[in-house]
Amino acid sequence: MGNKRHAICELFIVAFAAVLAAGGAANAQNYYDGKKINVTVPAGSGGSYHTYCLLVSQHMGRHIPGNPTLVAVNRPGAGGAVASAYMYNVAAKDGTEIAMMAPGSITAPLVNKISYDAQKFAWLGSIVARSSAIWVWHAKGLRTLDDLKTKSVRIGSTGFGAGGSVVPRFMNQALGTKMEIVYGYKSGGDINLAIERGEVNGRWNFRSGFLSLKPDWIAKDQIVAVVATGPRDPHHKNIPHLRDILPAGSLNQKVYDLFALDYDVGQGFYAPPGTPAKVVGILRTAFEVMLEDKDFKADIAKRNLELEPLSAAQVEDVMHKGFALVSPEVISKFRDLTVDSRETRK
Repeated sequence: MGNKRHAICELFIVAFAAVLAAGGAANAQNYYDGKKINVTVPAGSGGSYHTYCLLVSQHMGRHIPGNPTLVAVNRPGAGGAVASAYMYNVAAKDGTEIAMMAPGSITAPLVNKISYDAQKFAWLGSIVARSSAIWVWHAKGLRTLDDLKTKSVRIGSTGFGAGGSVVPRFMNQALGTKMEIVYGYKSGGDINLAIERGEVNGRWNFRSGFLSLKPDWIAKDQIVAVVATGPRDPHHKNIPHLRDILPAGSLNQKVYDLFALDYDVGQGFYAPPGTPAKVVGILRTAFEVMLEDKDFKADIAKRNLELEPLSAAQVEDVMHKGFALVSPEVISKFRDLTVDSRETRK
């Protein structure tokens, strides 16, 4: 991935240099001179989503001609769908608004009345596609899939369309687990506090999400990964992966592959549809160069976050392959497995 990333970055830089050499330097410089760019966070503060967006806001600006100021703006709600709907329908389409996609929000409109289409966003790239799992607080005494099938556990979530509720809801209906989902938390940090208070027993989360905010929980085995999801991780080699539990080629496995595209895109950043192609090009180049910036890398490492980027083209390829799975049968089952009217929200 590293060599590929360097090659992609060089191509962007060469292409951008060609634009400048052709007389675009003044235009690019003048376009962002004195402007501010909002970086929409699809959650509240206190979680890894906020941290990733904060780091982008701190580092990306110096790689944009005109050095605009970037400011992180929190837009929590509905597991990230509020932020995505804002970006699609309300945000300025002039390059002064970008956002991070919350995993789970890409496929949410397939089964919910949400007014955006993630395929139409102008993707800048992704910082990382992170491994994840269903995690349970050690005091609950649950460590296996069978435990999740025989014992009740309360799982905290930021919203109905978030990965933190889609994954356990899918497992409840596909595998017979007994996870009760508690909605309404504004961020992953709020869910962590709820776990400490005993208000909930666990959550679906990225491994690096705990490493960046609660590293002692993993080091001291206070939080236990029970079932892995998303990209494969050697740290999770001793627990089952959700895809492997599902019968090969089954409808349930196809449904998993559909919503797993959210996690394969990971912490992707984008601009609203309709943003001028030239401006998207400026933003994409700046994003790619930022990913190679030693100071950005140092800040990522300092916070125990992961960095394994995807280019805009790679994100679009993941999107294309994921949405190619869409069929009436898959969507019908996807809807059945991800929408449960019996659940009550917090």
